[in-house]
Amino acid sequence: MAVHSEYTIDELARAADTTVRSVRVYHERGLLPSPEVRGRIGYYDTDHLDRLHTISRLLSRGMKLNGIRELLEAWDRGDGLADVLGVSEPPGEREPAAEPDQSVSDDPLADLPDYVKQALAGSTDPLDAYRVTNPRCGDLAGRLIDNGVPDSTAFQLVERLRADCNQIADRYATELFYCLAGQSYEASPRTAKDRARLETDLAIARLIVTRAASELVDQAFAQHAEIPPARDGEQ
Repeated sequence: MAVHSEYTIDELARAADTTVRSVRVYHERGLLPSPEVRGRIGYYDTDHLDRLHTISRLLSRGMKLNGIRELLEAWDRGDGLADVLGVSEPPGEREPAAEPDQSVSDDPLADLPDYVKQALAGSTDPLDAYRVTNPRCGDLAGRLIDNGVPDSTAFQLVERLRADCNQIADRYATELFYCLAGQSYEASPRTAKDRARLETDLAIARLIVTRAASELVDQAFAQHAEIPPARDGEQ
C-alpha cells in the first residue's frame, strides 16, 4: 500500500477510516492542526494522519473531545512527561502537603479562591456566577442554598470538597499515571509511534483512575447516607 506524504481532506478521511465531516469537526474543536493551503485546496500530511489515529483510539476508549484536546494541547506545548500526566514531580520526590489552616476568618469569603471571589464580586446573582467555574459544583452549591445554607457557607463547603479532591490527586496521580503510562514510555525508544502510544495510555489511565476514584467516593459517601433503623415508637 502506497504511503502518501500529503493528502486532501477526502484522502485524509479515507486513510484514517473516518469521515470528512469528522475531520472538519476535529479541526473546528482544536484537535487537528490546520492544513497547508495552496490555492484553494488544503493539504494534510502524515502528522495529521497520526493525530487522527490517536483521536480515534481515545474516542473508542470513551474519552470526550474536550479531554482529548487538553491532552493534545499539553503535548503540543512540549510539556514534560510530568506536566502531561498532570503532576509536577516524579514519584518519590513530592513533598508532603501542608496541613490546612484551621483558623477561622472574619470574612466568610476569605477562604474562597480568587476566581470565585471575582465571579461573586462582579455578579448580582452569586450562584449563577459560581456555576461558571464548574457547573456540577454550582449544582451542589445551589442545592445547599435551596436547603437554607447561606451562600458563602455553601461555596466554602464545595471549595473544601474541591481542595480535598485536589489533595487526593496530588497524592496518587504521580505514581498511578507513571505506572500506567509513563514507565513504559520512558523505557521505549521514544519514537513518534511510542509518543502516540503514550497519548493513548495517558487517556486510558486517566479514565480508569477517575472511574475507580468515583466508585470509591460513592462507597464512602454511601456509608454516611444510610438511614438508621427506626427506634421504638417511631413510625
